[in-house]
Amino acid sequence: MAARTGKMRYLLIQCRLSLLLVGILFFFACNASYLEKFGEFDARQGNYEEAIKDYTKAIRYAPKDPVPRAARGYVYQKMGKNDEAIAGYTQAIQLDPTDDELYLIRGIAYSLKGLQDEAILDYSKAIAIDPRNADAYFNRAQSYEAKNVNDKAIEDYQMAARLNHHRARGVLTGRKISW
Repeated sequence: MAARTGKMRYLLIQCRLSLLLVGILFFFACNASYLEKFGEFDARQGNYEEAIKDYTKAIRYAPKDPVPRAARGYVYQKMGKNDEAIAGYTQAIQLDPTDDELYLIRGIAYSLKGLQDEAILDYSKAIAIDPRNADAYFNRAQSYEAKNVNDKAIEDYQMAARLNHHRARGVLTGRKISW
């Protein structure tokens, strides 16, 4: 009987340790998403430094997840730190090179820095991944316009308008150009 009680106690301890280990793993897996939510909240409130800290912690908990890197890049962009934003977007793209939105937002950051050639490359990559990305066409049109490549700008505005991009339609209507 004593041997049986000892085995039962050993099994109970093993079971508790296993449950504790599963709980710890679950906590760390969920922790990154909670930190991302805190980062979103802080960014919406204008607490950009806190949002950066939250996203940086989320990156530590989920180093292979591109979302907190892109989100941190966005906050840097809101702060006017476009170099840091571009670095964050680039890291996110390295983790998920198939996400057209990552190329789109990095293109916007390049455009804000006046780097229209780099922006056009990123918008083009976004379009290659998703040919129905109206925002990429619209933003590429704006970059072409900034470079005075007006024929390509009009083509992209027209494509964006065909994809129901309202601002592109407004630009074309204002210029009396059909789409």
